[in-house]
Amino acid sequence: MTRVLEMKFETAQGKEFTLSLYDPKSNLTAAEVSNAMQSIINQNVFHVNGFALSSIKQARIVDKTIEKLI
Repeated sequence: MTRVLEMKFETAQGKEFTLSLYDPKSNLTAAEVSNAMQSIINQNVFHVNGFALSSIKQARIVDKTIEKLI
């Protein structure tokens, strides 16, 4: 089983941008994620088609089960 933290942002153009982090710590809180996402927006490090991230859209943890066949 793999856990993925998906942080979804909206750009100034209205497009969605997802930043995925594998194996987040098990006791991660909503406040920690929100603060991290706001910090990413404030530092202006990611751009999508020339547009900066402007707001937090959603954050979620996804549990994935991967079954290798070959």
